[in-house]
Amino acid sequence: MLLENTYYRIIHVKTDGLSAVYRIAFLPGCEVYAGHFPGNPVCPGVCNIGTIKECAMKLTGQKLFISTIKQCRLTAIATPDGSPEVDIAITAIPTGKGFLITANITDAEKIYMQYKGEMTI
Repeated sequence: MLLENTYYRIIHVKTDGLSAVYRIAFLPGCEVYAGHFPGNPVCPGVCNIGTIKECAMKLTGQKLFISTIKQCRLTAIATPDGSPEVDIAITAIPTGKGFLITANITDAEKIYMQYKGEMTI
């Protein structure tokens, strides 16, 4: 399942080679929030990882698969109400089989997730 336009939508993108910042808005009507958690929705880490993967695919122009997660730090709780828009700063470094992806999900006040891993083509 692609998360774009269901879980989030892209508002703006600023790219520089294989680095980009995606400004996204979480979509509070997404059914993910009905189960995670009703009345007090939070953004699940697995969906945030999926969002990073989708942004990495847009950045590289390749269909990617997560092969190794070297670091995934959830440092704050993102919610569609409390943090409706966030930035995903992402860099892709080519490797022999794909890309080393580093990404941070942030807003002006917090870092929500720090991610580093390899994605293969």
